[in-house]
Amino acid sequence: MRKSITLLTAALLISLAGFSSNFKEMSKETELTFSVIGKVLDISTGEALAGVKVFVEETDTHAYSDFDGNFEINGLYQGQYTLTTTLISYESAMVNLDLESAEEPETLEVKLEQVSK
Repeated sequence: MRKSITLLTAALLISLAGFSSNFKEMSKETELTFSVIGKVLDISTGEALAGVKVFVEETDTHAYSDFDGNFEINGLYQGQYTLTTTLISYESAMVNLDLESAEEPETLEVKLEQVSK
C-alpha cells in the first residue's frame, strides 16, 4: 500500500512539472507581439536604399530593405530596443524603439548618410 502511494505521488509530481513548463510556453505564445515597418533613404538624395541590413540589437532578429527601401521586422515583444541599420559606404544609424501598444505597427523612416570619401 505504501509503495503504491509513493508511486502515485511521484507520478503526480512529474505531471505537475510537465504542466508548469507547458504553461510557461503557452503564456509566451499568448503575449502580444509587435511589428516594425519602415523605409531606408539616402539623406542627401531622398532615394530609397536597397539591401540595408536592419537588425534589433537585443535579439537575433533582422531584415534587409527591398528595392524600394522598405523593411519589416515581426515578432518583437513589448519592451525597449535599439534598431541598427548598416550598408557598405554609408554611416550606420541607430534608432531607439519603445514598443508598448500593439494597436498599429511601429513605422519608421531611417535616413543614412554616405561616408565621406
